[in-house]
Amino acid sequence: MKVVKDLSIEVPGTNAHYFRLEELGTEDGSDVLYYGYNFLESGCSLESDVHCRRKIYLNVTMPTEFCSRQPTGVDDKFDEIYGICPYTNRWLNGIKGGNKYKDIFYPFNEADIPAPQEKLYDVCYHGGIHGDTYSRMLKIMRKFHYRYMTQTHGINKTTKKHLKYATNTNLTNDEKLQLISRCRISICFNTFDIRNDDDIGNVKARKNWRDNEAFRHIEDLKIAPQFKSRCNEAAFSRTLNLVKKDPWNVIERYYTPDVDFVYFEDLEELEGKIQDILNHWESYRPMMESAYEKSMKYTTRNLFNMIRNNQEWK
Repeated sequence: MKVVKDLSIEVPGTNAHYFRLEELGTEDGSDVLYYGYNFLESGCSLESDVHCRRKIYLNVTMPTEFCSRQPTGVDDKFDEIYGICPYTNRWLNGIKGGNKYKDIFYPFNEADIPAPQEKLYDVCYHGGIHGDTYSRMLKIMRKFHYRYMTQTHGINKTTKKHLKYATNTNLTNDEKLQLISRCRISICFNTFDIRNDDDIGNVKARKNWRDNEAFRHIEDLKIAPQFKSRCNEAAFSRTLNLVKKDPWNVIERYYTPDVDFVYFEDLEELEGKIQDILNHWESYRPMMESAYEKSMKYTTRNLFNMIRNNQEWK
């Protein structure tokens, strides 16, 4: 299976730059796997190949694109789309007919797995600050020996306001993973914020939008589900995931609560959860090791093989 990437409009340093799926591809065969958000841009053409049997797209951003004005049919040029949102895959198969949208996990490159490290820090978060919930989370983290990692480019205004609390900025991927591996706990939210009325209007403009379970709380809670790569990054770095519980809990498709990770219900109990884990760290070590073993299912190599063999994640 041939692999074609176009990361020309991806923010430098973000995850897709480290998939390196093209290293697994070959020039022979009649299947082509495309990745990179630019392939969903209107007018972006695919390589013409009369011998191409399957034109496949890997979508690791869904369902965020439906908050924009991007046409629902922008990916119709592909024969198959592997996406990380099971609700959106079912919805799109329903409104378009057929089974071209298939479930897949968010991958990571096994070559990037850091060696086990001494735990030097209590808790970490890496990524953007996307509203008041994240700001309050960071305030709680600062009561501990924390690490907050972020970029200083391609970030939103709220993240810029919180850069003064960042302990590490613009790390390379290897530096980021090494630092995560030195932390006992990594905090993760597997949702994204619905920012404003424009986002809501763009979702509601879609055909049968209510049939997509991912859009169930765009108006009341103003969130939608999206599995975050930082869950896998913490797991393969042997760092314990402390995950915000939400209406979907998509993490449970990949990891088991109280076996591989710990939930916190709301920010009111976050500080207590962190303190309990730190106070009883040895009892949480088996959970960390269990998550590490399970994360080995979610490598780019396994993803490549599943797509090549026309399988999907169940």
